[in-house]
Amino acid sequence: MAGNSAFRTIKGLNIRKARKKDVPEVYSIEIFSFEKPYPLQLLLFYYYVADDLFLVAELENKVVGYVIGIVKKTGEGHVISLAVHPEFRCRGIGTLLMKQLLERMKRVKASHVKLEVEARNEAALTLYRKLGFREMGLLKDYYGHGRHAYIMVREL
Repeated sequence: MAGNSAFRTIKGLNIRKARKKDVPEVYSIEIFSFEKPYPLQLLLFYYYVADDLFLVAELENKVVGYVIGIVKKTGEGHVISLAVHPEFRCRGIGTLLMKQLLERMKRVKASHVKLEVEARNEAALTLYRKLGFREMGLLKDYYGHGRHAYIMVREL
């Protein structure tokens, strides 16, 4: 894919648009990553809806991470989900996925991007802050009783 070389700083890592056959692997990462994972059918729905904004990180023909985004007609981008398989975390894969997603959102004229992140998830908060996201609000009990989420926003 043209213009992708800037996102290949990990030897052999390829970030590309998801294929339908990737969705079960994405679901597997989802299960490893979240206490309440999205159901397979919802991920399949996002595969059709997100189109070029459903990306996977592939290493040696194995999906090791993914990001899903959408852009509303209002120009607001929304990061639906980002996860990297536990065996491949802390290598910059999440950062590369997010950078590629933000680039693609910019191309489709998103004016800003928002996401929700668990308030206690320090690793994710650090990543998003590093990418220019700022906390704009708090959603009480978003992830269940006592598990709040920050709404984070970044202008494009």
